[in-house]
Amino acid sequence: MMKHRSVAAGLHTRVFRPVVGIVAILTGVLPAWGGDVQFTERIISNTGGGVSVFAIDMDGDGDTDVLSASQFDDRIAWYENNGGSPATFTERVISTTVATAVSVFAADLDGDGDIDVLSASYDDNKIAWHENDGGSPPTFTERVISTTADQARSVFAADLDGDGNIDILSASQIDDKIAWYESDGGSPPTFTERVISTSAAKAWSVFATDVDGDGDIDVLSASDTDNKIAWYENVPGKTGPPTFTERVISTSAMRGISVFAKDIDGDGDTDVLSASFDDNKIAWYESDGGSPPAFIERVISTQAIGAASVFAADVNGDGYTDILSASENDYKIAWYKSDGGSPPTFTEQVISTSALFALSVFAIDLDGDGDIDVLSASTRGGNQIVWYENTTCGDGLVEGSEQCDDGMTTNDNEWRRLLGIMCRGKRVFLHRYTEHLLLGL
Repeated sequence: MMKHRSVAAGLHTRVFRPVVGIVAILTGVLPAWGGDVQFTERIISNTGGGVSVFAIDMDGDGDTDVLSASQFDDRIAWYENNGGSPATFTERVISTTVATAVSVFAADLDGDGDIDVLSASYDDNKIAWHENDGGSPPTFTERVISTTADQARSVFAADLDGDGNIDILSASQIDDKIAWYESDGGSPPTFTERVISTSAAKAWSVFATDVDGDGDIDVLSASDTDNKIAWYENVPGKTGPPTFTERVISTSAMRGISVFAKDIDGDGDTDVLSASFDDNKIAWYESDGGSPPAFIERVISTQAIGAASVFAADVNGDGYTDILSASENDYKIAWYKSDGGSPPTFTEQVISTSALFALSVFAIDLDGDGDIDVLSASTRGGNQIVWYENTTCGDGLVEGSEQCDDGMTTNDNEWRRLLGIMCRGKRVFLHRYTEHLLLGL
């Protein structure tokens, strides 16, 4: 009896995922499966010394393109997604007049329906935006926002004052400054600098989201010399622009150089993430949901040697938010699998240890196949912008560049026969094939 149940259970496991995959193809619904994730490394660019990477649909054609800031050739570039399986990319230069480019971001800054680009460059103290002309492919006109962000390190965009226009944020090192630049909503917009803080010692990273759940956008920073992760509460002005109240999250992020925010534990409030260089630490700070919230530090890893960048996304499609990191001194891109607990704990999964001096990580579905891919920027030696294609086996489908799935391979005769049946559109054969699997395996 026990033996019968065991065999039946094994049979169910072998049949269930392929059948669900079949149904997914026929209905257009792709199932999500958890578990370990496999990645295939693909180089987008190997010139310039990549420091920052970002991804968005730049040309409005429905697929996701890639942007980079590279320090050695003073370049902001975007890489047009050509589609295909796997996707390939064509480099298009946006600017080479940004001295030591270190950060890139993108948003529709002028409200004309296309995506503009932001840059922060270190040696010319410049925050700039590059206006998209809407062409096919687009070209860009540089418009300087500021040249007083002393050793600019990071740039971000969000509507901070709630007026419907996108404002800009920056972090700069020598002046310890977190600033925002208020958009006037013009065509093109101009920006007025407003200082949030000059006490973020060697400010390195800036981010913006609604931290306290009150409906307006707050600001976060990571700063190097004071080991500080902080958020700045947006206090809306009655007659003028908002002001910001600093609230310290941690002073134990030793050389904090990256900050990110997302609901990590699925409780509906915003948690905070950091990467800190000297203690090799990736940490998250659990919000208690208070008003204002307080945060409990929870360490994810102290093995990201020279931790430089942190990001969050559901990498394995199990419904839980996972963490990603880039670390400079061990050349590592990693993700940390959430167990979905309360609070969650995380298990490191290494994507690559060949991203020489990795400085930036980003995650998005880059090839439009329904799963999360990963991007990295690395400088010195590698000088690479790389994407790691999610080629996971286990969702019941042999697709894209996958070579296997749930024990089947692209050379499996029965699997190929089934794909042929479906391609001919004879769905009536589906139940017969399923019956064959059930009776014949």
